[in-house]
Amino acid sequence: MTKNELIAAIAEETGKTKADVSAILTSLAGVAAKTLKAGDDITLAGIGKLAAAKREARQARNPSTGATIEVAAKTVVKFKVAKDLADTVA
Repeated sequence: MTKNELIAAIAEETGKTKADVSAILTSLAGVAAKTLKAGDDITLAGIGKLAAAKREARQARNPSTGATIEVAAKTVVKFKVAKDLADTVA
């Protein structure tokens, strides 16, 4: 499902305009980024949980040359699916 298809589906289900739904989704992305950057988690009831996690520096191997490379430490976003959603899909 594309973003436009998601916007259309939510607009149809809620009776809101596509412009309103699009603005809400854009705002959600911005608020999520700020919240995760601050170190807080985001729980979306019935969908799942977003959390920022630190990934340590490590060594990896270039698959084409076999050379060892250093991968820098970084913060990544992890998503854990809600049990209800996982059970529904399964």
